[in-house]
Amino acid sequence: MSLASWMQPYEEYIDLSYLAMNPHPNVIPYLQQYPDIIDWEYLSTNPTAIELLKENTNCINWKQICLNPHPEAIEFVKEHYKTYLKRWTEKRRRIPYDLVLSWENLSQNPSAVKFLKKNPVYTYWHCQEPPYEPNQDDYGYESEYLKNLYPDNEINWEFLSANPNGVKLLKKNREKIDWDCLSCNISKKAIKLLKKNPDKINWYWLSQNPSAIELILQHRDMVDWRQLCKNPHPAAVKLLEENYIEIDWSYMSANPSAIYLLEQYAYKIDWRWLCKNPNGGQLLANNIETQYEKLDWQWLSENPCIFME
Repeated sequence: MSLASWMQPYEEYIDLSYLAMNPHPNVIPYLQQYPDIIDWEYLSTNPTAIELLKENTNCINWKQICLNPHPEAIEFVKEHYKTYLKRWTEKRRRIPYDLVLSWENLSQNPSAVKFLKKNPVYTYWHCQEPPYEPNQDDYGYESEYLKNLYPDNEINWEFLSANPNGVKLLKKNREKIDWDCLSCNISKKAIKLLKKNPDKINWYWLSQNPSAIELILQHRDMVDWRQLCKNPHPAAVKLLEENYIEIDWSYMSANPSAIYLLEQYAYKIDWRWLCKNPNGGQLLANNIETQYEKLDWQWLSENPCIFME
Protein backbone atom coordinates (compact mmCIF):
# COMPACT_ATOMS: atom_id res chain seq x y z
CA MET A 1 0.00 0.00 0.00
CA SER A 2 1.61 3.24 -1.11
CA LEU A 3 -0.92 5.62 0.41
CA ALA A 4 0.22 7.55 3.48
CA SER A 5 -0.96 5.87 6.68
CA TRP A 6 -3.27 8.76 7.61
CA MET A 7 -4.96 8.50 4.21
CA GLN A 8 -5.54 4.75 4.18
CA PRO A 9 -8.74 4.76 6.31
CA TYR A 10 -10.25 7.28 3.86
CA GLU A 11 -9.29 5.50 0.66
CA GLU A 12 -12.94 5.19 -0.39
CA TYR A 13 -13.16 8.98 -0.73
CA ILE A 14 -10.46 9.16 -3.40
CA ASP A 15 -11.61 10.58 -6.72
CA LEU A 16 -9.99 8.41 -9.39
CA SER A 17 -10.13 11.05 -12.12
CA TYR A 18 -8.21 13.55 -10.00
CA LEU A 19 -5.92 10.81 -8.72
CA ALA A 20 -4.85 10.19 -12.33
CA MET A 21 -3.36 13.71 -12.37
CA ASN A 22 -1.39 13.20 -9.14
CA PRO A 23 2.32 13.84 -9.87
CA HIS A 24 3.65 11.52 -7.16
CA PRO A 25 5.57 8.51 -8.61
CA ASN A 26 3.64 6.13 -6.35
CA VAL A 27 0.39 6.95 -8.11
CA ILE A 28 1.32 4.64 -10.99
CA PRO A 29 1.74 1.38 -9.02
CA TYR A 30 -1.38 2.33 -7.10
CA LEU A 31 -3.42 2.76 -10.28
CA GLN A 32 -2.00 -0.41 -11.77
CA GLN A 33 -3.77 -2.31 -9.01
CA TYR A 34 -7.07 -1.15 -10.56
CA PRO A 35 -6.47 -1.03 -14.34
CA ASP A 36 -10.16 -1.22 -15.23
CA ILE A 37 -10.96 2.07 -13.51
CA ILE A 38 -8.03 4.19 -14.67
CA ASP A 39 -9.21 7.52 -16.07
CA TRP A 40 -7.09 7.67 -19.22
CA GLU A 41 -8.30 11.12 -20.17
CA TYR A 42 -6.78 12.65 -17.05
CA LEU A 43 -3.83 10.26 -16.93
CA SER A 44 -2.80 11.39 -20.41
CA THR A 45 -1.85 14.78 -18.93
CA ASN A 46 0.40 13.28 -16.25
CA PRO A 47 4.16 13.27 -16.98
CA THR A 48 4.66 10.69 -14.22
CA ALA A 49 2.55 8.25 -16.24
CA ILE A 50 4.66 8.27 -19.39
CA GLU A 51 5.74 4.61 -19.14
CA LEU A 52 2.16 3.48 -18.55
CA LEU A 53 1.03 5.55 -21.53
CA LYS A 54 3.75 4.00 -23.70
CA GLU A 55 2.45 0.56 -22.74
CA ASN A 56 -1.16 1.53 -23.52
CA THR A 57 -1.02 3.85 -26.52
CA ASN A 58 -4.51 2.76 -27.54
CA CYS A 59 -5.83 4.37 -24.35
CA ILE A 60 -4.21 7.77 -24.85
CA ASN A 61 -6.52 10.77 -25.02
CA TRP A 62 -4.86 12.75 -27.79
CA LYS A 63 -6.24 16.14 -26.86
CA GLN A 64 -5.19 15.71 -23.25
CA ILE A 65 -1.70 14.40 -23.96
CA CYS A 66 -1.09 17.75 -25.63
CA LEU A 67 -0.93 19.12 -22.05
CA ASN A 68 1.68 16.58 -20.95
CA PRO A 69 5.10 18.26 -20.58
CA HIS A 70 7.12 15.03 -20.64
CA PRO A 71 9.50 15.08 -23.67
CA GLU A 72 8.34 11.63 -24.75
CA ALA A 73 4.72 12.79 -24.69
CA ILE A 74 5.60 15.53 -27.16
CA GLU A 75 7.33 12.95 -29.33
CA PHE A 76 4.05 11.00 -29.34
CA VAL A 77 2.28 14.14 -30.50
CA LYS A 78 4.83 14.80 -33.26
CA GLU A 79 4.61 11.27 -34.64
CA HIS A 80 0.83 11.27 -34.40
CA TYR A 81 0.66 14.55 -36.32
CA LYS A 82 3.03 13.28 -39.04
CA THR A 83 1.16 10.00 -39.43
CA TYR A 84 -2.25 11.54 -40.00
CA LEU A 85 -0.87 14.39 -42.10
CA LYS A 86 0.64 11.78 -44.43
CA ARG A 87 -2.63 9.82 -44.55
CA TRP A 88 -4.54 12.95 -45.48
CA THR A 89 -1.97 14.25 -47.98
CA GLU A 90 -1.44 10.96 -49.79
CA LYS A 91 -4.78 9.18 -49.45
CA ARG A 92 -7.25 11.88 -48.34
CA ARG A 93 -8.10 9.80 -45.30
CA ARG A 94 -9.83 11.84 -42.63
CA ILE A 95 -8.67 11.76 -39.02
CA PRO A 96 -11.17 10.20 -36.56
CA TYR A 97 -12.64 12.83 -34.25
CA ASP A 98 -11.32 11.09 -31.12
CA LEU A 99 -7.73 11.18 -32.42
CA VAL A 100 -7.65 14.92 -33.04
CA LEU A 101 -4.95 16.96 -31.27
CA SER A 102 -5.51 20.26 -29.45
CA TRP A 103 -3.53 23.38 -30.38
CA GLU A 104 -5.10 25.16 -27.41
CA ASN A 105 -3.62 22.60 -25.04
CA LEU A 106 -0.28 22.60 -26.84
CA SER A 107 -0.13 26.38 -26.39
CA GLN A 108 -0.11 25.82 -22.62
CA ASN A 109 2.61 23.17 -22.74
CA PRO A 110 6.18 24.40 -22.10
CA SER A 111 7.57 21.40 -23.98
CA ALA A 112 5.49 22.02 -27.11
CA VAL A 113 6.73 25.47 -28.14
CA LYS A 114 9.26 24.21 -30.72
CA PHE A 115 6.56 22.07 -32.30
CA LEU A 116 4.20 25.06 -32.45
CA LYS A 117 6.88 27.22 -34.08
CA LYS A 118 7.06 24.71 -36.92
CA ASN A 119 3.32 24.04 -36.96
CA PRO A 120 1.43 27.22 -35.93
CA VAL A 121 -1.67 25.89 -37.70
CA TYR A 122 -3.19 22.41 -37.41
CA THR A 123 -3.14 21.74 -41.15
CA TYR A 124 -5.80 19.03 -41.39
CA TRP A 125 -7.96 19.92 -38.38
CA HIS A 126 -10.93 20.59 -40.69
CA CYS A 127 -10.62 17.09 -42.12
CA GLN A 128 -12.14 15.28 -39.16
CA GLU A 129 -14.27 12.18 -39.41
CA PRO A 130 -17.19 12.95 -37.06
CA PRO A 131 -18.77 10.33 -34.79
CA TYR A 132 -21.56 8.22 -36.25
CA GLU A 133 -24.90 9.99 -36.32
CA PRO A 134 -28.11 8.02 -37.14
CA ASN A 135 -29.31 10.43 -39.84
CA GLN A 136 -25.97 11.06 -41.50
CA ASP A 137 -27.02 9.40 -44.78
CA ASP A 138 -30.12 11.58 -45.16
CA TYR A 139 -30.18 14.04 -48.05
CA GLY A 140 -28.92 17.47 -47.00
CA TYR A 141 -27.89 16.24 -43.55
CA GLU A 142 -25.47 18.48 -41.67
CA SER A 143 -23.35 16.92 -38.94
CA GLU A 144 -24.21 18.28 -35.50
CA TYR A 145 -20.67 17.49 -34.38
CA LEU A 146 -19.05 19.53 -37.14
CA LYS A 147 -21.61 22.32 -36.82
CA ASN A 148 -20.81 22.79 -33.13
CA LEU A 149 -17.07 22.22 -33.42
CA TYR A 150 -15.01 24.71 -31.41
CA PRO A 151 -12.05 26.06 -33.44
CA ASP A 152 -8.85 24.58 -32.02
CA ASN A 153 -6.46 24.62 -34.94
CA GLU A 154 -4.13 27.55 -34.27
CA ILE A 155 -1.83 28.81 -31.52
CA ASN A 156 -3.83 30.23 -28.64
CA TRP A 157 -1.91 33.41 -27.90
CA GLU A 158 -3.51 33.94 -24.51
CA PHE A 159 -2.29 30.57 -23.28
CA LEU A 160 1.07 30.99 -25.00
CA SER A 161 1.51 34.33 -23.23
CA ALA A 162 1.50 32.45 -19.92
CA ASN A 163 3.81 29.72 -21.23
CA PRO A 164 7.33 30.09 -19.72
CA ASN A 165 8.96 28.78 -22.91
CA GLY A 166 6.87 30.91 -25.23
CA VAL A 167 8.48 34.32 -24.71
CA LYS A 168 10.84 34.16 -27.69
CA LEU A 169 7.93 33.39 -30.01
CA LEU A 170 5.87 36.12 -28.35
CA LYS A 171 8.59 38.71 -28.99
CA LYS A 172 8.35 37.91 -32.69
CA ASN A 173 4.57 38.42 -32.52
CA ARG A 174 4.29 41.30 -30.05
CA GLU A 175 0.89 42.37 -31.33
CA LYS A 176 -0.49 39.01 -30.19
CA ILE A 177 0.80 39.17 -26.62
CA ASP A 178 -1.88 38.98 -23.95
CA TRP A 179 -0.34 41.15 -21.23
CA ASP A 180 -2.71 39.88 -18.56
CA CYS A 181 -1.55 36.32 -19.18
CA LEU A 182 2.07 37.43 -19.55
CA SER A 183 1.81 38.85 -16.04
CA CYS A 184 1.34 35.24 -14.85
CA ASN A 185 4.37 34.01 -16.78
CA ILE A 186 7.14 32.75 -14.46
CA SER A 187 9.88 33.03 -17.09
CA LYS A 188 12.66 35.52 -16.33
CA LYS A 189 12.38 36.66 -19.95
CA ALA A 190 8.70 37.44 -19.38
CA ILE A 191 9.49 39.47 -16.25
CA LYS A 192 12.13 41.39 -18.19
CA LEU A 193 9.58 42.17 -20.89
CA LEU A 194 7.08 43.33 -18.26
CA LYS A 195 9.68 45.60 -16.65
CA LYS A 196 10.16 47.27 -20.03
CA ASN A 197 6.38 47.73 -20.36
CA PRO A 198 5.18 48.60 -16.83
CA ASP A 199 2.01 50.22 -18.12
CA LYS A 200 0.90 46.84 -19.47
CA ILE A 201 1.34 44.93 -16.21
CA ASN A 202 -1.78 43.39 -14.72
CA TRP A 203 -1.04 43.64 -11.00
CA TYR A 204 -3.84 41.27 -10.08
CA TRP A 205 -2.12 38.43 -11.91
CA LEU A 206 1.42 39.59 -11.26
CA SER A 207 0.81 39.44 -7.51
CA GLN A 208 0.67 35.64 -7.60
CA ASN A 209 3.80 35.30 -9.75
CA PRO A 210 6.80 34.07 -7.71
CA SER A 211 9.23 35.26 -10.39
CA ALA A 212 7.93 38.82 -10.02
CA ILE A 213 8.82 39.22 -6.34
CA GLU A 214 11.28 42.05 -7.05
CA LEU A 215 8.57 44.07 -8.83
CA ILE A 216 6.08 43.26 -6.09
CA LEU A 217 8.37 44.48 -3.31
CA GLN A 218 9.17 47.64 -5.27
CA HIS A 219 5.49 48.47 -5.87
CA ARG A 220 3.66 47.36 -2.74
CA ASP A 221 0.93 49.90 -3.34
CA MET A 222 -0.02 48.01 -6.52
CA VAL A 223 -0.22 44.57 -4.92
CA ASP A 224 -3.45 42.60 -4.90
CA TRP A 225 -3.22 41.07 -1.44
CA ARG A 226 -5.61 38.19 -2.04
CA GLN A 227 -3.64 37.10 -5.09
CA LEU A 228 -0.38 37.55 -3.19
CA CYS A 229 -1.62 34.83 -0.83
CA LYS A 230 -1.23 32.40 -3.75
CA ASN A 231 2.39 33.44 -4.30
CA PRO A 232 4.77 30.70 -3.08
CA HIS A 233 7.86 32.90 -2.92
CA PRO A 234 9.09 33.04 0.72
CA ALA A 235 9.43 36.83 0.49
CA ALA A 236 5.76 37.08 -0.52
CA VAL A 237 4.73 35.07 2.54
CA LYS A 238 6.96 37.25 4.71
CA LEU A 239 5.30 40.37 3.31
CA LEU A 240 1.90 38.91 4.14
CA GLU A 241 3.07 38.06 7.64
CA GLU A 242 3.96 41.74 8.07
CA ASN A 243 0.50 42.69 6.78
CA TYR A 244 -1.51 40.07 8.64
CA ILE A 245 -4.83 41.87 8.20
CA GLU A 246 -4.55 41.47 4.41
CA ILE A 247 -4.28 37.68 4.46
CA ASP A 248 -6.93 35.64 2.70
CA TRP A 249 -6.72 32.43 4.69
CA SER A 250 -8.40 30.31 2.04
CA TYR A 251 -5.72 31.06 -0.53
CA MET A 252 -3.01 31.06 2.13
CA SER A 253 -4.03 27.57 3.18
CA ALA A 254 -3.00 26.31 -0.27
CA ASN A 255 0.37 28.10 -0.24
CA PRO A 256 3.23 25.58 0.09
CA SER A 257 5.53 28.20 1.63
CA ALA A 258 3.06 29.21 4.35
CA ILE A 259 3.03 26.04 6.47
CA TYR A 260 4.74 27.74 9.41
CA LEU A 261 2.02 30.42 9.44
CA LEU A 262 -0.74 27.84 9.15
CA GLU A 263 0.72 25.95 12.11
CA GLN A 264 0.88 29.19 14.07
CA TYR A 265 -2.70 30.18 13.19
CA ALA A 266 -4.30 26.74 12.89
CA TYR A 267 -7.72 28.14 13.74
CA LYS A 268 -7.57 30.17 10.52
CA ILE A 269 -6.97 27.19 8.22
CA ASP A 270 -9.43 26.64 5.41
CA TRP A 271 -9.39 22.84 5.31
CA ARG A 272 -10.83 22.66 1.82
CA TRP A 273 -8.01 24.80 0.39
CA LEU A 274 -5.38 23.01 2.47
CA CYS A 275 -6.19 19.98 0.29
CA LYS A 276 -4.35 21.77 -2.53
CA ASN A 277 -1.21 22.29 -0.47
CA PRO A 278 1.56 19.80 -1.38
CA ASN A 279 3.26 20.54 1.96
CA GLY A 280 0.08 20.13 3.99
CA GLY A 281 0.43 16.42 4.68
CA GLN A 282 1.37 16.69 8.36
CA LEU A 283 -1.40 19.19 9.12
CA LEU A 284 -3.88 16.91 7.39
CA ALA A 285 -2.54 13.83 9.16
CA ASN A 286 -2.89 15.52 12.56
CA ASN A 287 -6.43 16.76 11.95
CA ILE A 288 -8.15 14.49 9.42
CA GLU A 289 -10.25 12.68 12.03
CA THR A 290 -11.96 15.91 13.08
CA GLN A 291 -11.87 17.80 9.77
CA TYR A 292 -12.50 15.15 7.10
CA GLU A 293 -16.01 16.46 6.32
CA LYS A 294 -14.50 19.84 5.38
CA LEU A 295 -11.98 18.39 2.95
CA ASP A 296 -12.21 18.58 -0.83
CA TRP A 297 -11.54 15.00 -1.87
CA GLN A 298 -11.03 15.85 -5.52
CA TRP A 299 -8.27 18.32 -4.73
CA LEU A 300 -6.78 16.00 -2.14
CA SER A 301 -6.75 13.10 -4.62
CA GLU A 302 -4.50 15.20 -6.87
CA ASN A 303 -2.17 16.15 -4.01
CA PRO A 304 1.15 14.23 -3.83
CA CYS A 305 1.09 14.44 -0.03
CA ILE A 306 -1.40 11.53 0.15
CA PHE A 307 1.37 9.08 -0.79
CA MET A 308 4.22 7.77 1.33
CA GLU A 309 7.69 9.04 0.48
